[in-house]
Amino acid sequence: MVTWTEQLTKHSYLIKIINSMALSPLFKYSFFMKAVFNITLFIFLFFNNSHSQTYIVPEFMGYRNYENVTSLDSGVFRMLYAMNAVDVNNVRTYDDLQRLEIGAKMSKYYSFSLYNSDSLKINYLKDNPTAPGIPTWMGERVKKSFRWDLIMQSFFYKDFSKKVLTVFNRMPLGVDACKYSEDIPAQEWELQEDTLTVCGYLCQKATCHFRGRDFVAWFTPEIPIPNGPWKFGGLPGLILKVTDSEKMFDFECVKIENHTDKYSIILFDDSRFQKTDRAKVMKLVKDIHEDYYKVANMKRVDGLPYVFTPIPYHPLEKE
Repeated sequence: MVTWTEQLTKHSYLIKIINSMALSPLFKYSFFMKAVFNITLFIFLFFNNSHSQTYIVPEFMGYRNYENVTSLDSGVFRMLYAMNAVDVNNVRTYDDLQRLEIGAKMSKYYSFSLYNSDSLKINYLKDNPTAPGIPTWMGERVKKSFRWDLIMQSFFYKDFSKKVLTVFNRMPLGVDACKYSEDIPAQEWELQEDTLTVCGYLCQKATCHFRGRDFVAWFTPEIPIPNGPWKFGGLPGLILKVTDSEKMFDFECVKIENHTDKYSIILFDDSRFQKTDRAKVMKLVKDIHEDYYKVANMKRVDGLPYVFTPIPYHPLEKE
């Protein structure tokens, strides 16, 4: 399967056009985003010689500006998790490298790979103000650097005092970013006797059924924090590894940072995120996988084929 970015790589000048458009001040308005993407799609299809074999995957271009932020809390612990790693010692075999930040009042979970790439792009533009565009990805690569994936494009904030989880979802071009809140999910864990060493810590096994999937988790009582990757938590120790029974999703801690000085847990400018609910987000993501062009309200160009191929849909939350 060939993604759109991989196809465009054959035409480097097209990437410069796309990046230049992505940096336009007008790009922040959704109707301009759709117009830009339609123009770009037309250019790509015009130059592509194998329309019938094209497999276009929704991808996110541009970047999130992390300079306009609000500090919500502070913490000293940071954990890095490899998502779906073939080899935990080789970041290029990960689907993503994600980070968990834990404070006294709040925790935050997000893609560190994406955050790092966005931060490097901001610095690149500061150092190269006349550059015609920016690289599609900067920093250390993981397997899915170019691909839009909901969990890789989302930020999960747990507010312990309010017992509320708020999720911010970045969407592919042409689809409005959105956010929703829910009660912090409570998994009904069953503790087991098995043990496993993860990231140098002795862990105990626990199992649960959560939103349509069966999970096995490994938590360490040595770090008595009832939190973990993604939406997981509620065990008498930090969850360092969790895997679903179908082996489709695996999160494994590869590094624990204990900072001497506290760092800020930040919230970026969320004014562009439309308020919705979890059920609507699940349906939207399913629709994007089935027919991205339709969701993005793209119009067929006369003389060019409608080439979108449904993307395999395997949600982390089935229910």
